[in-house]
Amino acid sequence: MHTRNVNVRTAAQESSRKMGEGQNTVAIAREYVAQATSLKAGVTVTLSDVNRYGDIQVEIRTHGLLNWHAWSFEPDFVFDLKRNLKDVQL
Repeated sequence: MHTRNVNVRTAAQESSRKMGEGQNTVAIAREYVAQATSLKAGVTVTLSDVNRYGDIQVEIRTHGLLNWHAWSFEPDFVFDLKRNLKDVQL
């Protein structure tokens, strides 16, 4: 088993800005959500406000139950967002 000591007081959140994606990922996510106008009944898609690190969270719910959520700094965020939006559109 491998362990690593991390100073939690100084450890920073991995943000998309640090990973070189920055506002492009946020802008792309906003555009995909804006284009998803014909959703199945009961489906809601929400975008969080940009946090202090420049990231957003997207949630897809059906009748209030969470289907999918992700932060913009996660690997394959844009690909997964596009795929999940396609699944909930008419």
